[in-house]
Amino acid sequence: MWATTDEPAPRVGTFAVPGTSPGIGITHRWDHLGLRASGSHDIALHEVEIPADHVVDIAAHGSGAQQDNRAGSALHLPLAALYLGVARAAQRYFHRFAHERIPANLGHPVARTERFRRAAGEIALRLDSAEQLVFGGAERVDAADDTYTPELALGARILADRNAVEAVGLAVRLLGNPGLSRDNPLERHFRNVQCAPVHALQEDVALLAVGSRALEGTG
Repeated sequence: MWATTDEPAPRVGTFAVPGTSPGIGITHRWDHLGLRASGSHDIALHEVEIPADHVVDIAAHGSGAQQDNRAGSALHLPLAALYLGVARAAQRYFHRFAHERIPANLGHPVARTERFRRAAGEIALRLDSAEQLVFGGAERVDAADDTYTPELALGARILADRNAVEAVGLAVRLLGNPGLSRDNPLERHFRNVQCAPVHALQEDVALLAVGSRALEGTG
């Protein structure tokens, strides 16, 4: 966890809190727009003692105490995969709807129309390309490829989140009002994928890390 000490001259840093420590509680206040089933409740610490050897890093307030947003960046690949899974579920429902929906004035499934076929192509392109970035990056991390930089992982997360949100939004627009009905699975997928761009690290912070490294290489 990232926290500030209560010393006369406070310091800030990262602390590893043992999960079995007395005083740890769960708030059970998770009532989010999306990912409600994830149970991502807040953790409350009540006078929890942390051993000195569980201080990961600590520094005085100031530039030296800034959180390293590049550290653990590979962990953003599973997060990206999670939201891609949401988008794939939305895609499957979109395909089913397109094949089953037969308007009276059309006489055949909307899947045959140019509008739906073009949208299906756009959704597939976005999700396929995002998966290549995320899964390809994960393979390089698993292989301990030291040429796979933190910035590449952060970039994969940014693009995957963008593509997932756009793909699901496009599916909803094609379905129209039924896509936002609470009894429609697509409505749930639409809500869930909205969590992608607000799930830390947020895009502006990730872009700052990516851009800073890019400019360092050309200075």
